Amino acid sequence: MGKRSPLKHLLGLKQKIHFTFDHWSSPNDCSFLGVVAYWLDSDHNLKSTVLGVRRFRGPHTGENQAKHFWDIITPYNIAQKIGYFTLDNASNNDTALQHISSYLTAINIPFNSIQRRLRCFGHILNLVVKAFLWGEDPATFDSEINTYQELNKEAEELEAWRRKGPLGKLHNILVWITRTPQRREKFEAKVKQLLPGSKALTLIRGNLTSWSGDYLSLTRAFTLPEPIEDFVSSAMRHNESGEKDDLPQALKYDELPPADWDILLDIMDLLQPFHKWQICLQKRDHYGQMHEIFPAMDELRLLGHLEESKTLYQHMSRQHDTKHIRTSINTA
Repeated sequence: MGKRSPLKHLLGLKQKIHFTFDHWSSPNDCSFLGVVAYWLDSDHNLKSTVLGVRRFRGPHTGENQAKHFWDIITPYNIAQKIGYFTLDNASNNDTALQHISSYLTAINIPFNSIQRRLRCFGHILNLVVKAFLWGEDPATFDSEINTYQELNKEAEELEAWRRKGPLGKLHNILVWITRTPQRREKFEAKVKQLLPGSKALTLIRGNLTSWSGDYLSLTRAFTLPEPIEDFVSSAMRHNESGEKDDLPQALKYDELPPADWDILLDIMDLLQPFHKWQICLQKRDHYGQMHEIFPAMDELRLLGHLEESKTLYQHMSRQHDTKHIRTSINTA
């Protein structure tokens, strides 16, 4: 006999089936909702399969998410087997489960939307680190940046990033260097000149959606600090595109003195254990089970890790001011 497909096996299950769902947007701005099912087979091995990735139309409200989820699972006739949901911490996911509960109640299947709602540990890490990097309300900062971009207000966008400290200034520098193919080529030539044999020729720009991009941006920047500083200084000396002027767009407002590089190193060191566990828990052979989450929490010691770091910076005799990083730790 041939091997049974995961979906056929799913239909024959007697035990509960558990779910995750999330949005994804394509480069051409089409939105999709993906639904993944998880279950234990007869040997108690965890199995999973993608039930559907469908075009998502309309607002990203909980009610609309619930409708799309319901449309995806209905053909499988597994409503009576719905178990738990592991979802990001967005409030519209709470609303989505409330509406899924109403669908199930209508067909006489009991479902407690609060008890069946599990929180994604990876997303919790993401929220903690985004608060550390961008303040108490990173969503508002994200909206501010998007507004400036839509209105083509470059000076206001640059200043918004600068207010976030050295990491924001580094972001402005990386955007400036990578903005045109000509600058990218000149930067690669500078790397080859100053760091012959280096495999890291290009820079990585972070983003507000996923904090790990900022961590990778930092680690790459610290492999190329000399080319970055030389490239910025050269641009200012030659007054290319007005970088030496007193305009708000001037690169001189984003220069990174040694004290700023020290703070960036502190930030990178603080983020390293978070990044380690994020990578570990998103591997294909990890499913976010409790026996995998507890070691991560134990090693990270989440709050303890941040509290110990705050104490360290309060008593640190360093040349640079640690107030900014202590504020970031408190926010996280």
